[in-house]
Parts: sequence; structure tokens; C-alpha cells
Amino acid sequence: MKQFQALLTKLAHHDGDFIRRISRIEALPGGVRLYCELIGFRNMGDNTRPIIVSDEPLAQQTIFTNVPNQPADVGAFSQDQTRHSFILEIQALSSHCARIRLGEQFAESRASAMLLPGIQETWENLPPSEILEDANGAQVAAHGLTIRVGRDPFTLRISCTAVPGAEFATAGDDRNVHGLLCTPAPGLYRTAEGRQEAFWSWALAPDEQIYGLGERFSAFDQRGKEVSLWTLDAWGVTTDASYKCVPFLLSSRHYGLFFHTSTPVQLNLGTVTARAATARVGEEALDLFVFFGATPKELLAEYTRYTGRATMPPRWAFGVWLSRCRYQSRAEVEAVAARVRAEQVPCDVLHIDPAWLSHPGLSCDFVENQQAFPDLTGMVRELGEQHFKISLWELPYVSARSERYAAAAEAGYFLRDEEGAPICADFGTPPTDGYNRAIVDFTNPQARAWWQDLHRPWLQAGVAVFKTDFGEGVPANARAFNGMSGYELHNLFPLLYNAAVHEVITQETGRPGMVWGRSAWAGSQRYPAQWGGDPKTDAWSMRASLRGGLNLALSAPGLWAHDIGGFYGPPPTPELYIRWAQFGLLSPLARAHGTTPREPWEFGEEALTIFRRYALLRMRLNPYLYSMAWETHNAGLPMLRPLLLEFPEDPLAARVDDAYMLGSALLVAPIFSETRQPVARSIYLPAGTWFDFWTDGSLSGGQVITRMADLATLPLYVRAGTILPLAPERMFIGDELPNTLTLEVYPGVENVARVIWNDTGAGTDMKLSRQGNSWRLELAGEREITWQVRWHTQTGIQEETPVRGASATFALQETSQK
Repeated sequence: MKQFQALLTKLAHHDGDFIRRISRIEALPGGVRLYCELIGFRNMGDNTRPIIVSDEPLAQQTIFTNVPNQPADVGAFSQDQTRHSFILEIQALSSHCARIRLGEQFAESRASAMLLPGIQETWENLPPSEILEDANGAQVAAHGLTIRVGRDPFTLRISCTAVPGAEFATAGDDRNVHGLLCTPAPGLYRTAEGRQEAFWSWALAPDEQIYGLGERFSAFDQRGKEVSLWTLDAWGVTTDASYKCVPFLLSSRHYGLFFHTSTPVQLNLGTVTARAATARVGEEALDLFVFFGATPKELLAEYTRYTGRATMPPRWAFGVWLSRCRYQSRAEVEAVAARVRAEQVPCDVLHIDPAWLSHPGLSCDFVENQQAFPDLTGMVRELGEQHFKISLWELPYVSARSERYAAAAEAGYFLRDEEGAPICADFGTPPTDGYNRAIVDFTNPQARAWWQDLHRPWLQAGVAVFKTDFGEGVPANARAFNGMSGYELHNLFPLLYNAAVHEVITQETGRPGMVWGRSAWAGSQRYPAQWGGDPKTDAWSMRASLRGGLNLALSAPGLWAHDIGGFYGPPPTPELYIRWAQFGLLSPLARAHGTTPREPWEFGEEALTIFRRYALLRMRLNPYLYSMAWETHNAGLPMLRPLLLEFPEDPLAARVDDAYMLGSALLVAPIFSETRQPVARSIYLPAGTWFDFWTDGSLSGGQVITRMADLATLPLYVRAGTILPLAPERMFIGDELPNTLTLEVYPGVENVARVIWNDTGAGTDMKLSRQGNSWRLELAGEREITWQVRWHTQTGIQEETPVRGASATFALQETSQK
């Protein structure tokens, strides 16, 4: 205790200010405005043993614990006395969403690009609210939310009528043995540099899990983690660095939090104290959206209602993509295209990395390398006639060597430094050739239009998609056209970059745009797709890639992929390539890519055979994948789904991060190994009946099973009740709709599903219902095709006679079942 008292006497400054009490309460449309008294505080302990001491007599900040060795009262420790000008506003924007704003004043952020355009207009006419106020605090009911405020000391609790038991509350009771706080109430934190940063603190339940926050590779459940949201070129996928940070977290306690800021966010999620979490943003005002939902699906639906949902990708995007870093010439690309068709490997997209550019060293100006790629537009046309879509690489940095650099710099199209000169992108190391890499300033409408115009000739020539690489390199000291500093713009930049490219693709192709992006922030799910960065060629990175994809699915739900075979390192072994290809070809999107060749024939005949088998399965799954993409577009659900998304009441499913659901029906369990020997794979099957896709055997869920998987086999299970639409095998998808579908029906549970035909959502409804001990399948739609139905029963597969029509009915007779 002497040591504690000695520390108290040494205090010369404080860590920040937290809300001590509420001096005045006013009604606000849809909520309440609180006038706050903030008081200085200091953490007298550390992150191992926090001791929060406020700038007031000890008797006013402790609770009686009957401990004899209470610390001595040494009085005030700060010259900065209580503030009276802070405002806290809580508004119910809907029955499932509250907005919390804390600061001296509020203005709509320049970072509001994260929000869906037009969504803020829906908040302009919120209903008036009535306050029930007494000496202890106030209660406000609005839009189905109940807001309870404690006056002195300040506390806040928000609950949702539509989701019983769901609440979001401050952590006022988080105290140590002396009755002192371990967690301060929300307020302002002071950095070592003197900057003031708003923070929020809240209570955690003992059994609570936290997910999301972008592409987190090192853990699935973020509870117990310190997380820094600052997008980086992660240089791999096995650290806490992330290409895709997203300031949204999803809690197992039926709430989600969206920190509406582009500044860095620092989170302590039950690390300093297990009872509470804190989040600090890099600006003086806090803008926090709190969502409530009975299930994770409801939470994602609410979150994406505010931040937007993915556009519908073209059907061919769900084919196979082949790529290298890099195809060095036109001849090389054409040789790969010819070999693809000769080997009868399904493929829709060939991607060309930077070698297509005249200055390919981490610079893009859309001037082609005429020596290596003569008549590139002619190549695009000719490969298009062979049913290949072409993807071209770009990044938003322009080398000073480029013939377009000087004019663009003169026009003010680049981010600037303090002296007004184009600032160099931050790659972590200086450019090896010594030339500046200027960054396109997407906050400047003219610069944005200039960048889009550079795409137009290529899109008009037939290029289908651009790989929007990088985007994480805005230095903190940059200056933007709209007045933002690099500190404010850095995280937001990937959103602005991908939005600009996505838009011009939409304009030139007449269909919803599509990019292949690496970096992301909140709202980036609107502009599909994203891929998982640069994994090493080892099983570790394969495993971590999935974990990153699962967390991204719960914070930017959209379309995700990863580099089949890994990106860097020694060439993958044939065994690792096979296992990664199985995983990749049963992911939402599928691209083989790396610093060495990734075409399947490069790894031997066995690898080629197995790759072809899974690629053909992927082509057959196209109607299912396209229909699941509609759920992403229409409902904000990711295609790659953690098990907890489909089985929210299952506590074991909530911890699974080595398997996933591909859509709602298929459970995929990749083999993270490169041994040639069969692997005994432990797999958790949630409750219900499951069918082994390969053997058709049925298993009871609610248990961990062990599946022996030889090198040719990826464990794959189908959920009972599934109506799985499969198309005929093809070498490419293109834009054509299938004229024949095989419906693989797995009875056991009644279900409804829908086959989607186009980006308007037109489709055929499918209903599986029990008729006594028999089953009935009803199809209803407007598109006439040939339907082949295969019933998967306990006694084998029963095939129906094919029927052509827009609607049809099929029945499984009782004698065909067990």
C-alpha cells in the first residue's frame, strides 16, 4: 500500500477524462441528449492490474468493501478541472439500432462514405420521445428501444424489446478489492502527444464471444485480444496485421457495434479486465452505432442496411480464375489459355498482373507494355472469342517515371505532403528504384474522374474486371483535396479506391461492377470482391487464410477468395497445392495465383486430375453459388459462413474456425496438411442429419466425427433439407443460363429455397414438404427448363423422370425410404 500511495503523490498529469455525472437531460427526436460533467482520471496500475483514480476525493469514487488497508486520499492531481460542455446523444434510429454520439459538438463526418448513400435521410423525421426522469436518472422508450441513464454516477443501458435479453451497457461495476474502478466510464483519452481521443467502454458477459473487425488472421474469437484497426500491407497472413480492417464487431450477446470513423480504432476486448471492453477512436468525437439482433444473421442484416450490401456479380465470376505473379508476355498468356482448353480444365478468367504495364514496378498508369504485350486489345478480343474473360492488375500509385505523372501532379490529382508536393505511398520500405510513387487523391472529383477515364478504353476493348491491388499506403502526414489528413484518410482510402473502379466498370459494361480488391474498410462489401492477401506457401497460411475469411464474413459480409497454392515462398508441393485447390474451388470465388506458376499441370498428373475434378464440381455448383450470391446482395449474408451463422444456438459451432458453410447447405472441412497419406480429420457436425457428399452416407449431428480423407478427398457434407441445384459440367460459365438442372434433394427437414436466374432476383421457388411419411417437392417459376430430380434416401438414390416446364411437382414415395 505504501507503493500505491507513493504513486499517487507523483501524479503530474492524467490519462483522460470520463463522464462522472449528468447535469441536464433533454428530449431528442428518437432519444435523449445528456449534458455531461467529465472528470480527470489516471490509471495508477497497468494493464495487468488497472487502478482507475479520478480527480476527486477518494470517498466519492470508491465503494465500501470492508478492506482495512484503504489507500490514502491525496487530493486532486490535475489542474484541468471538471468539464461541463460535453454532450452525449443517444437516438433510436430503428427498432434494432441506436446511435450514440459523444463530443463537444457534432458534424457529419467526411468519412460518411462508409454509410449507404441516402440512409441518413431516413433519420430526419424521428418520432418525438418522452423522458421519465427522477433523481437517479431517466428512462426513454423510442422505436422499441429502451434507454436507461444513471445520473450520478453516470451509467447507460440500452435494451431492445424485439430481442429479449439483448442489452448494451456501460461497465460501472467493474471495480477492484478497494472499490476503485478498473474501467473508466466513456470519455476522452489523452495520448502521449497530447491528442484527445474519444473512447467508449462497455460491460462484457462471462460467456461472451466477439467476432469480426475485419480480416483477423490470428484468432477467430476476438475476446481477450487487443486489436488495432489500421489497414496495412500485412506481408503475409499469420500476424495481427490486416489488409482489411473493419470497425464493426459482432457479439454473441445479440449486439453489434459499428464505430463510424475512418481514424484508427484501438480496442481492448476483455484484456485489461475480463469484465469490460474499451474502444478508442483517433478523434475527439465518437459516433457509435449499436445494432441488436436475435441471431448473427439479423445483426448482419441490420449492419448492412446502414453500410450497404454487395452488388450482384456476373455469373462467370463463379467460374475458375487462373493467374500468376506474373505472366510476362502475351505469348505466355496465350500458351496458358491453349493449355487450359487442351487439358480440359474449366476456366472463365485469366488474370494478368503488372507486366502488362510499361512501368510495372508498383506503378500503374494504364499505358501498356507494347513490347511484351503487342496489340493487347487484340489479345483480349481473341481470348474473349475463346470464352475467356480478362482481368487486369492495377494499384492507385503512379511512378514519377510515368509519362502521365507530371500532368497529373500539375492538375492536383495526387495526395500531397506538407509542402504541397505529391507524397510517396508508404510500402514499409522506400521504392527500390528511387522514384516517387504518388497516390491518386480520390477525394478530388476531378482526380477520381481522371482515374476512371484511364479504365474506359480497356473496358471498351473487352476487359471484364480489374484487380484493385494495394490501397493501404496513405501516409499519416498526407494532405487530401477535401481537407482530410492522411491520418483520417488512410483507413477510408480502400473504400474510395474500390468504389471508383467499381463504378466505372458498371458504367462501361452495363452490369453491376466487380473488382478483385485486397484492402478494405467499413462499407467495402458494397464493391465485391475481396481476396485474402498474400499467404505463404504452407499449411499454416492456408489455415490462417480461412480464419481471416471467417472474421471478414462477420464484419464485411460479401464475396471472398484466397490465393490457391499460397502467394509467396518456395513452390508449393503437389500435395499442398491439391489440398489448397480443394479448399479454393469450394470457396465463394476461386483463383489460383502465386509468385511461381499455379496452373494445375505444373504439379503433375495427379494434381491435374484432382484439380479438374473439383473444378468441374464447381461448374456444376454454379446455380447454387449464384443463388447464394443473391442472399449476399439481398440480405447481407456472406457466402462463406462461419458455422455460428447457420447454427446460432450451438455453443460448439460458435468456436469452429477450421471449417465453414458454403452458403446455407454445404459444410466444408479443408485438410490443412501436405502429407500424401490419408488424414484423420476431426469435424464438428451441428445438430441434425448430414449427408456425406461423396459416399451419400447419413450421419447424426451434434457430435465430432473423424473422417479419413485421402489426397483426392475434401470432406464435404450436405445438410438435411437441402435442395441442391446442379448444372451440367462445362469448360466455362460465361453469361449463359443452364437449360437443364439436376436437383439433388436430401430429405429429412422441410425447407424452402430459390434458384436465382439473374441480377434482378428473378428465380424459381422450391418447396420441400413432408406428406405423411413421404416427401413432396414443388417448383414454381416463370423460366422453362428441364428438371432432373434425384432423391437421396436411406436406401439409395431415386431418380425421377426429367420434366420440362416452368413449374413442376415431384414426390418421393414411402417405399423408397427407410
